Amino acid sequence: MARSNLTYPDFEKQVKSGKIQPVYYVLALDNYFLKKAGRLLLEKISGSKDNKENYFIKYADESSPEEIIDLCSNFSSLFSNNKIVIVKRCEKFGKKLESILSYVQNPDKDTTLILSFDKEYAREKKLDKQINFYDFAFLPDEDYIKWVKSLFDARDCKIDSGELSLFVDTVPRIFELVENEVEKIAGYCEEISGEGEKKVTKEVIYKFIGYDTSYSPEDLMVSILSKNSRKSLEILENMIDKHGMNEIYLLTLMSGYYTDLMSAKTKGFESAGMNEIYSKYKIWGDRIGFVKNHRNDIKDDDFEKVFDKIIQTDQKLKTSMLDSKVLLTSLVEELAGI
Repeated sequence: MARSNLTYPDFEKQVKSGKIQPVYYVLALDNYFLKKAGRLLLEKISGSKDNKENYFIKYADESSPEEIIDLCSNFSSLFSNNKIVIVKRCEKFGKKLESILSYVQNPDKDTTLILSFDKEYAREKKLDKQINFYDFAFLPDEDYIKWVKSLFDARDCKIDSGELSLFVDTVPRIFELVENEVEKIAGYCEEISGEGEKKVTKEVIYKFIGYDTSYSPEDLMVSILSKNSRKSLEILENMIDKHGMNEIYLLTLMSGYYTDLMSAKTKGFESAGMNEIYSKYKIWGDRIGFVKNHRNDIKDDDFEKVFDKIIQTDQKLKTSMLDSKVLLTSLVEELAGI
């Protein structure tokens, strides 16, 4: 079976259209979109997300395949035959998974079954090459940006593209974390706006993502590219020591900046319009201004050295007992010297 590129918005669109499948395979790293999927099915099938008469959440390491199949095939309440069964941690079925897959060949017509697998396990066992999954652990960039914007809209917060870009670029793509951060920002904006418009400014975002406006990842990158080692280390120390920014997360941000700079070096970028820069080069929001201003601050031949140093640092951060701040400090000094 071919690998599927379906994500949660595809699942949502299908369910809302009424074309509900009897069985869904899902990849997940957390429960965020799995919970949303359950609520959506409840609303569509039962008429209310609070009507949990025939709604079951099971775990593969606590229930046998036979129990899951019995639940799907035989159980019904006095009020409705329709059932929703969500089974988490299906990788725990191991070799018994075949029993569930045999049910899938002839599923109960009144049951909607969601089988959720750990994404890394599915990749390791190559299940994603045999089964068409809905990937609930990933959103394409365009969908992710729309989703974040919808979180602010739902809380009546106005956020312009520059501020939205800043938020998207700096908050880790952990869905529950993102929603929590939006909730906190919306609450703060309501406090300070009074009866006026709830406007999300850059200052508000900086306040909640944990660093001063003069000590942002972009400021760090500008200092590195200008070969100002002293300023680079000052910013790094502020972000790590004063505001507790995670070193692996910061390394990911730096890698993203360099990737955008490399994209901006390709032929045609200089004459490209804003829409083309986003659609073709996958650069969005404030990053466009950054790469336009600084793409000539690094030589084409230096990217290989830069990414080699970043990869080495990433491996050491994840596998060695070396102090993470020392590793980042060493990396920043080396990058500022390139």
